[in-house]
Amino acid sequence: MSKTLLWPRSISTQMVAIVILCMATTISVIMLLLVAFRPYIPPLPDGPWPNSLAIETGLTALQHVPEPERKKLAQMISTPDLRFVVGESASCKTIPTRMPSEELRRILQSKHPEFTIEAYSCAADSSGMTTSTLVINDGYYAVQAHDGVNFHWPQIMRLTMPLIVAFASLFLMVIALSIWSVRRINRPLSFLAEHVEAFGQDITPMPLEDTGSLEIQRLARAYNRMQARIVRYVEERTRMLMSIGHDLRTPLTRLAMRVELGEDMLSPDTVRREVILMTRMLNGTLSYLQDQNNLEPEETTDLDSLIESLCSGFSDMGKPVSYNPVSQLVCQCQPIALSRAINNLIENGLKYGGSVSVVLQNNEEKAVILVKDDGPGIPEQERDNMLLPFTRLDQARASHGGLGLGLSIVQQVVERHHGLLELMDNKPSGLVVRITLPLGKNYALFKKK
Repeated sequence: MSKTLLWPRSISTQMVAIVILCMATTISVIMLLLVAFRPYIPPLPDGPWPNSLAIETGLTALQHVPEPERKKLAQMISTPDLRFVVGESASCKTIPTRMPSEELRRILQSKHPEFTIEAYSCAADSSGMTTSTLVINDGYYAVQAHDGVNFHWPQIMRLTMPLIVAFASLFLMVIALSIWSVRRINRPLSFLAEHVEAFGQDITPMPLEDTGSLEIQRLARAYNRMQARIVRYVEERTRMLMSIGHDLRTPLTRLAMRVELGEDMLSPDTVRREVILMTRMLNGTLSYLQDQNNLEPEETTDLDSLIESLCSGFSDMGKPVSYNPVSQLVCQCQPIALSRAINNLIENGLKYGGSVSVVLQNNEEKAVILVKDDGPGIPEQERDNMLLPFTRLDQARASHGGLGLGLSIVQQVVERHHGLLELMDNKPSGLVVRITLPLGKNYALFKKK
């Protein structure tokens, strides 16, 4: 639970979190290094003036200590860039006197005319910089100062470190995002591609696990739903072809037998009946397939009027169909598809029972349609199977042109309306088909009126 709360689930927010963490880490590291490389003595700028000031300060300090202590003090105040020598010569490989050495001599001579100062330049040492050597008071004091930048390694690091750390952080950020994208995006997508390729060869593979980032989980769930729909459609098509082949074989076999028995058995009425039966089977199948792609627009429909008109039509033909109306119920639905579904239920009830009763109820902003008959009913263990297309409780009913599509068509229409279809017992005998449909916002508007 804590991991879910601390780390975002979507890819976009995870990438933003990685960038923010890298930037915060970079700033923290730069601040720590700036503190770590903070010099205790501020670096001197380039040129003869800082060196002249340092030499002048050092000479003043040497003159104010007893002579025996001067050599020791000279060693203490010397630095890698500025060296003081007392009572001995400063050895170096001389080169023609350069401008920095002469400028340094002139500055010190102007400030201390009491000194006799000579200046000459030395060749570059191991650091790569030339050195100005000053001989003061006939060699009693000697000073060697580098002519280059007066920076030490901490100062160099302090100046260049922010840029180095920033580029290093950018490099690490790119590496982190690359590794993260491979693990969190490319790998799941590659696995999905392999799964899709396998699905092209076998339509019954294992479903994808909905793990990983939020987008990958949604993709896996959407793919699993698509795979389940395709498998269901393929199974329905297979069952349809098998049912059509089985059901058409019966009338064709009868026709073949009559042909073999001779013209006396092959009357036009007999042939016409068999052709009508096969045509009815094919038309029912085509109607079912066309209804799967039903694009009828939804309309605001008065369910009470729709059901009453259907029941009145059967009653006018002398069929024992009764209707128990309620107050007006308005529903957003496909009226033609819904009429066909209720019509199928009434026809099935009349076919297998003596009479049919239709009831419309309002149950917590849901419309409940009950179609009751007094027929033999359907055993409880067979009810789920009866909602599948091309499924019949009694295979002998195929001889009358029935393909087992009635309840499956109703189920299809109800699912398209986001409703619920239930099969229940009708006491003492018979079947009750219960359809529950959401009334939606139009019902709320209608109540306000």
